Parts: sequence; C-alpha cells; structure tokens
Amino acid sequence: MNFPCFRGFSKKFLGARPPELGCATRRAAVYLSMFGVTTSDDYRPVAWMGRYPVRVTSIICALFVLGMFATVIAQTAGWDFSLLAFQSRAFLHGYLWQPFTCTLIQTASFFFLFNIFFFYWSGNQVEQYLGVRRYLKLIGLLLLVPPLVFIAWGRMATLWSYYGSYELTVGMFIAFATIYPNIEIFGWVSLKWLAFAGLILGSMQYLPRHDWGYLTVLWGMCFTSFLFIRVVQERVPVPASFHRLNPFRKKPRLHVVQASTARRSAESDDVYASVDPILDKISKSGIGSLTANERKILDRARNQLLKKDT
Repeated sequence: MNFPCFRGFSKKFLGARPPELGCATRRAAVYLSMFGVTTSDDYRPVAWMGRYPVRVTSIICALFVLGMFATVIAQTAGWDFSLLAFQSRAFLHGYLWQPFTCTLIQTASFFFLFNIFFFYWSGNQVEQYLGVRRYLKLIGLLLLVPPLVFIAWGRMATLWSYYGSYELTVGMFIAFATIYPNIEIFGWVSLKWLAFAGLILGSMQYLPRHDWGYLTVLWGMCFTSFLFIRVVQERVPVPASFHRLNPFRKKPRLHVVQASTARRSAESDDVYASVDPILDKISKSGIGSLTANERKILDRARNQLLKKDT
C-alpha cells in the first residue's frame, strides 16, 4: 500500500531520530495510517487492566473462549445445555435468554482459533470506526437476526436449534469489508473480494445438508452488517421519521461558541508540534494508550498533510 501523505509526515517528524526509535515509531505510524486513521469520538476502552485497555471486542472474544471451555465441560459431563441454544418454540414460550447464550456455545476445534482471530481482527477495526455505542447497537442487531429468521420460517423451524458464533464472525467481517473495501490483503486480494469469497464458501457448507436455517441466518447477519455500515456512512437514505423513533438518538444541545480566529491559527501551528510526543507514546505503550484528544490531534495533522498534498 502506498501512503504519500505519511511519507512527508515521517520525513518531517522522524528524520532526526535514532534508528531504533525511528523504526519503531514508523511501524506505529504506518499501522495508524493503514485504515485511514478513521476513529470515532466515542472509541474508548470500557475498562483498563494495568496500562492495557479493555475493548468491547476483547470482552466478546473472552466470552467465546470461556463458552468453549464450558461447552467442553458440559459435553464431557453429559449435561443437557440445549436450553441455552436458540429454539424458536422455546423462545416464544419465555426462554428470552437464548439469543444471548446461543453464541456462547462453542465446539472445540482447531478452526475455533481462526474464528476468534477473525472476529478480534475485524471487530477491533469496526469498533474503532463506529465507537462504543454504535458498535454495541450493531452487535445487538446481529444477535436479533437468529430469532427473527427462525420465527419467520414458522413451523419448519420448530425443530431447528441454533448455536455458535461462525455467522456472527462472518457478519462482522462483512462490516469490516464494507468500511474498507479496497484494502489489499497479502498484497493482491482486496478485502471486499475476500469477504465475498468467505460468504460464498460459508453458504456452500450448508447447501449439501439443506440447512436452510443457518444459511438464512448467515445471509441475514451479512445483510444487517452491510446495511448498518451504509446507514452510518449516510450512503443509504433514511426517512426523518425513523430518526425520531430511534430511542438511542442523541438529543441536540445548544452551545454558545465565540469566534476566535487567532486561537484557530495558533491551534493549527501547534498540531504539528504535538504529534511528535504522541508517536513516542505509541512506540512505547501502543496505540491503545492514546486518549481521545490525542487521536483527534493525530487525525487533524493527517488531514492537514492531505490538504497540502492536494
């Protein structure tokens, strides 16, 4: 990948550094620029473990791992955990926890590692792009897909049972590919084509078994992820009445802002001076150690470099 704006950035801020520190900081800078440094203002850790941030995606992956161990223990002991899997008839009779517990039932296999890796990789980028609130909304919508799909199948789904997180992982990967469709993986395949291939291969594994429930859940989650990202990007028109019905919408607030041109010019000059210690912080403590204000400064510096290049 080619990053012309960051070449100038690196020359200006990293040229006079020691080789070891310069290389480490350049790696951090390239990592930040890989996906366009698109960070939501709401992107923040939900907790801290020492100096390491704990994100929503990390918590979900940890729950999947714990669910895998619990599933193996239950299977070994011969316990019946079918009430934790989603069944449309049981759900309609009051088992309302099933949409949340069904994804925690994880069978132990070598491919479980890839499932966790893909969810963590794509989920982190989607969480960074959307922010915590919107990311939780996306997760909530994806968890609602299996109940809606199975209920829509009616009597045919009364004997079906749904569990696992494979479809959720593919749906998250589709969201990731929708945000950054043209990023090249391994230097030759675009992310959008990799996501398309994953969707087709995932569908093909259900066709020989005529597993229409899982197949429709897979496509439902992928469509939900794609549509959610497009709505966030304002590339899908949404009626104004829908926004009024949204219980999670932010209420507009009035703020009195005093114009200060001198302050803006001084802030523009200080942007570049403040980026150097931020890159030092990334090289020492990692990207997760940045505060929301430091991320804004980094984004502002990058935008100014882009304007100069154009």
